[in-house]
Amino acid sequence: MWSSDNFLLDLYACADQPSRWREALDGLCGRTGARSAVVQTFKVQDAQIRMRWAAHDSGTLALRPPVASSVEDERNPRFHATSLTKRLNRIVRDEDIFDADDPRQWQLKAQLEQMGLGRFVGSLKEIAPDTYMALSLHKAADDQQDFSSDQIAQFSTLVPHVGQAAALCERVQKSVSWTERLQKHLDQLRCGLMVVDARGQIQWLNRSAELRMRTPSPLMRHGKQLMSQSADVSARILKHIEMVASSADPRGNWRFLTLQHGAQRVHVALQPMLETEDFAGEHRSVLLVITGGGYDEVIPTAALVSMFGLTPAECLLAEALIRGLTLEQYAAQRGVSVGTVRWHLKQVLSKTGATRQADLMRIVLSSAAAQLAGNVVDGSLPLELGP
Repeated sequence: MWSSDNFLLDLYACADQPSRWREALDGLCGRTGARSAVVQTFKVQDAQIRMRWAAHDSGTLALRPPVASSVEDERNPRFHATSLTKRLNRIVRDEDIFDADDPRQWQLKAQLEQMGLGRFVGSLKEIAPDTYMALSLHKAADDQQDFSSDQIAQFSTLVPHVGQAAALCERVQKSVSWTERLQKHLDQLRCGLMVVDARGQIQWLNRSAELRMRTPSPLMRHGKQLMSQSADVSARILKHIEMVASSADPRGNWRFLTLQHGAQRVHVALQPMLETEDFAGEHRSVLLVITGGGYDEVIPTAALVSMFGLTPAECLLAEALIRGLTLEQYAAQRGVSVGTVRWHLKQVLSKTGATRQADLMRIVLSSAAAQLAGNVVDGSLPLELGP
């Protein structure tokens, strides 16, 4: 039985350890007498096939020549639409897929022989909407024996397991891809975001949170431990983290803190992460939203131009007012008259819908443009810091 050894353990471990596909396919070759075992997944969209990923046994990896791509990608005639229909949920040989006089069969066999591969048996399963898994076995080119009935029976028993393992791989890879993309977007936010456990151990953070702790700030970290420059502030933040994490009611249970060390000040909002069924009743992780700090927070000029229709000169005025300059100071800095600055201010107020300078600052600082960290350099932090 397949389940009596480590084969299925290797197979299902492939979902989050793709390197173990090779071990699993090596085991499949050993049990079926195959020279090569290959798993491929692909998506069919508008009658077009798009390959997603493939896994090979050790022997196949060792013998693949440069021309192998034409055998393994959508150019392989086994992946044509009519061939796919014949392969779906069946164990097939080439004679089940191709007509006897189909020249594509002989061209394919000639290519495979150049790779040292001969007789074929395979199957196809749909593992997600419009997404398929193809499992292909080949004998060695000089092996004149066909796959035996026992080998075909074992192969048939295994195909559903390989399909399930491939489906798990698809879901895990999709989740990882979405996580990486989301991380890149979260790294562009101006506010710092951080997730900690009940002891203040950092589990995840975005780049803005990391930057705020690199500059002089009441918040810092020692390894994965969130702490402060002073023992008193450290005790305060950890006390609130523990209270929020152990709260019985996460709804509306935000806590807001102002933390200060010397002249540096940050504002922190804390909220318990919502429970899931798997972690019901346990201490929750806590989300920290961090604003303020000691790094430059200039709003990108291009964003103000696009969002409010300001001219570059009007953007400079809006940014100056947000930085706290008066009209007179800005006029002196720019070497223009106060009258010219007042005329620019009138245009800015009109375009932003503000009636006075205070309204202008509120509108600009609450805009989507103000939430994006235009000063963030290229690169990002890893999503998980690890256990």
